Order: sequence, then structure tokens, then C-alpha cells
Amino acid sequence: MAVPKDTLWPIEPHTVAKHQILRKYLDAWLPILGTYNNRMLYIDGFAGPGEYQGGEPGSPIIALEAARTHHANRAGELIFIFVEQRSDRVAHLKNRIAALQLPAQFKVQVFEGTFAERIMKVLSRMDAAPDNVPPTFVLIDPFGFSGIPYELIKRLLRKNKCEVLITVMVDSINRWLTHPAEVVRAQITETFGTEEAISIAFGTGERAVALKDLYQRQLQKAGQFVRYFDMRDHDNRTIYYLFFATNNPRGTRR
Repeated sequence: MAVPKDTLWPIEPHTVAKHQILRKYLDAWLPILGTYNNRMLYIDGFAGPGEYQGGEPGSPIIALEAARTHHANRAGELIFIFVEQRSDRVAHLKNRIAALQLPAQFKVQVFEGTFAERIMKVLSRMDAAPDNVPPTFVLIDPFGFSGIPYELIKRLLRKNKCEVLITVMVDSINRWLTHPAEVVRAQITETFGTEEAISIAFGTGERAVALKDLYQRQLQKAGQFVRYFDMRDHDNRTIYYLFFATNNPRGTRR
């Protein structure tokens, strides 16, 4: 799956499926938590421009629309943090959000930068006020496999009422496992939180499945409940796994 270079790009069928999963879960998550909490936090770590070339909504708009539908009848605050590294996509996303009619209790912030930089700041605030951490849902959907340090995701999951939905590009990682550059191997190790990921290149069996199993074990060290979706292309080949992790059994059932 090539990394798009333009501000907008055509949507892929697997992305449509991923967005359906996201929307269906938010349709369940928002009403439940909104009933018992006066503040919630939604973070999109790789937000993109907010739409695709054909006008299809991106994940930030899907989340805002889901919340607008289910949040209109409550007075609590819902905080959205959208993070995007490219300035052209940040500008496009801000324009898309500005065109929406959102409830007054929505607090929407769009940041130019990396997921790791922003989530570090969020975690620092959570650490400073551990008894005031709101229910938090974090979408982590990169194109590649760098910039999603396992240690930060583990810290998130150890916070009360924090859940994550993560794209893990096993097909791409598999191709780069034996790359001679130390920086590439370091990125893979950082993503998994262990050098065991690199050793998979020299083992037996299907490497992509082994990578999936390893990432699941790593998530289970911080999240009690972990499940995944096997995302496939037109040729029925796995291109990535979409992992969900939480410490809430009700979230897993949903």
C-alpha cells in the first residue's frame, strides 16, 4: 500500500471497511460513556485531511458526526484532538471541520505534528492528574510502522478507561524485517517494544502471522482484552491488522 503524496487521495476498500468498524464502535461507545461521564476524550493520531478524493469523509469527520448524533442531548464536554504531520492536510482538515455545525460542548483541537509528540503531552497531563483522566479512545492509523512507539501505547492502556484502535502494517513490516539499516530495525523494535520482532525474520512459519501474534501478546501486557480484524486486499492477502485493546469487557463485547 503506497503512501499517498497528494493532499487528498482515493479511498481504498479496506479503508471503507475500517471506517465502518470505527463508526459502529463509536455508535456504541459514545452513548454508554456519555451517560455516566461529564467529559470524554477522542484522539486521532494520524488524522489526515478529513476527506478523500471522491469526497468520502475521513476518520475525523466520521468521529465528529458519530458524536454529534449521539451527544446532542447531554451537557458534558467531548474533547477531540486531531494530529496530522503535514501542513496542507492540517489546513484541509480545519476547513472541513469549520463547515460542520457542532454542539457548543464539543472542544475540537487540530495540531500539526506527530502522534508521539502530542500523546506524550496528553500522557503528561494524565500523569499529573491521575484521578481526573476522562474516558479516552485513541485511533492510531499510520501509513507505515514508524511513529507508534509501543511504550506510549502501553502507558495509555494503563490509564483508567483508555482504549485504542491501532493499524499494524504487518505486510510492510515483514518486508523490512531483514533491512540492513539499523534505523529501520530500531523503528520495528520501537513499534513492538521488543527485539523479538526482528528475530521473527529468522524463525519458521508465516512471518506476518508471527508478527501479529507478537503484537497481540505485547498489547495484552497492558490491555486485558485484545482483539483484531484481519484487513485484506483485492487478492485476499493480509495487508494489516486492526487491533482493539481495552481493559473494559463491555468495550470488547461492543
